[in-house]
Amino acid sequence: MKLSVEQHAAVNCNGNAYVTACPGSGKTRALTARIAKGVKDLKHKNNKVLAVTFTNRAADEIKTRLEENYTIESGRVWAGTIHSFALEWIIKPYASYSATLNSGYSIADEFETRRIINKLKADKGLRIFDDVNTSFNRQGMVENRSVRAKEVEQEYRQILSSRKKIDFDQSLYFAFQLMEALPEIAQTLSNIFTHICVDEVQDTQDLQYAILSKIFNESHKKPSLFIVGDENQAIYGGIGGKSLSLAELNAEFMGSNINLFTFSDNYRSTQRLVDYFSVFRGIQGGLSKATHRNEHGTISFFNQSVDKDRLAEAISELIQTELNSGTNENDICVIAPQWAPIRSMTKKLITLLPQVKFDAPALSPFHGQQDNFWLIVSKLVLTESSGRLLSARVRWANELLNNLMESHHHTRDLTAKKLLKVINSFHSNTVVGTEYLKECFEFMLDELDIDLAHDLLLKEQFDLFFEKATSNIENNNGQYEDTVVALKSFFKESTGVVVNSCHGVKGEEYKTVIAFGLLKGFVPHWSDIINQPAQVGQNSESKMLYVIASRAKEKLFLFAEYGRRTQGGNPYETSAMLSAYNYPYD
Repeated sequence: MKLSVEQHAAVNCNGNAYVTACPGSGKTRALTARIAKGVKDLKHKNNKVLAVTFTNRAADEIKTRLEENYTIESGRVWAGTIHSFALEWIIKPYASYSATLNSGYSIADEFETRRIINKLKADKGLRIFDDVNTSFNRQGMVENRSVRAKEVEQEYRQILSSRKKIDFDQSLYFAFQLMEALPEIAQTLSNIFTHICVDEVQDTQDLQYAILSKIFNESHKKPSLFIVGDENQAIYGGIGGKSLSLAELNAEFMGSNINLFTFSDNYRSTQRLVDYFSVFRGIQGGLSKATHRNEHGTISFFNQSVDKDRLAEAISELIQTELNSGTNENDICVIAPQWAPIRSMTKKLITLLPQVKFDAPALSPFHGQQDNFWLIVSKLVLTESSGRLLSARVRWANELLNNLMESHHHTRDLTAKKLLKVINSFHSNTVVGTEYLKECFEFMLDELDIDLAHDLLLKEQFDLFFEKATSNIENNNGQYEDTVVALKSFFKESTGVVVNSCHGVKGEEYKTVIAFGLLKGFVPHWSDIINQPAQVGQNSESKMLYVIASRAKEKLFLFAEYGRRTQGGNPYETSAMLSAYNYPYD
């Protein structure tokens, strides 16, 4: 993998490194290269490189880049979210030492937790988009802005406790508690993970810093650190994301003497686009230089000129124009700052452009089930060994085996290759997607001699998986049917026009970006405006606009549509920063 001068200096730094990188500067490339270098430098067969990412999607991207660009022995890199790390490496092996967990527990997935919280919100008179924080700090406190939100969180915890369940926020807190009580846990982990890499550090929460620094600080021989981030893209402050300065990182990781590297060259966008989105940086610095300096590109702003009822039609026309000009479907992205309007927009676009493929996570029958055991099985059932999926399927099979082993099922003689052979041998004539999956799951259980009657957790996840999948299919308003062919399409290599939130496409890039909903209340969200100092809303607004605009390589279309009204009946106003930005749009 070829590196720039900036990237090469950071990757090959002999000490610990903190890379602050502007959008499009190749921080993921550098992170991947440093992980590969870390694997090469491992001294013992049991050593590993730890790569902590903010999302599972980012972890998958890193794994794919490693597989495509480097030859790395299986099991030498652990990449995933800090929540997954805490569960796999701290909670599961040491739960018996926790008074709360030693009598048994299971993990509440996103579908279940959202359902509980939404019901409690309704009972307390809160709106669906009102914030309820469930994350802990290292003192074990959960801070909420209103009394009702606090009551929701407390009753939510009581419900989970009655079901002997914990959520992902609790997994972090219990992991930290265990590490506090048993220093040898951190020491053991530091002996295993001799290199620690952290992506999107600006979105890391206090408790997450505490867990990672505990591993570093308690170690006898310090792991190497490679940390990347961009404070200007810290858009998760509302859920506890905390951006630390270099001095604060050095204080958190004691004696680390972290070296600062700055990536300022942009390899993604035209210079015009770089100059445009740089205005939204909360922390100013020298203007980034773009590789594509002589390409003009397009920047258009439809400010209160398109009615919300005609918005989907206007966006569909832009998409069609881009496709007619030769732009690939998967190089076009439609973004909104919040999740609320995305689902309806996706459905309208699919209706208006029936011949165009769309990659829209919100419409997936498997949306909200990222951490369900049966989703991994579904990936293996509904994909074929070809292209980029060849190595991915082996990785998924190994994940499946690890999960089964952790559930105390006998898998000693079972390899990823043998498991894939079992799943590939399944055959059914049914064309109904969920029935096909159920038949295959039962076939696999029978082949592996696993009885769900004796594994209540797997049985519960089995039932939740089909409950959620059926609900998603029923609520898609006929955009796809419950067929095997339709379900398989959701696991093909990502193709089609992307429709997602700005949070969902963070770190990604597209030739053409179309953003809508750029209205006060969406950007920034009402929770950053109501009863908040003006600076809170301004910080949130600048960072969201910065992230949205910097996804574009050549063309950026912005919509602040009219016709939307608040619950009080007042019209939504255009984002204040966009209104004040006197720019010569196309």
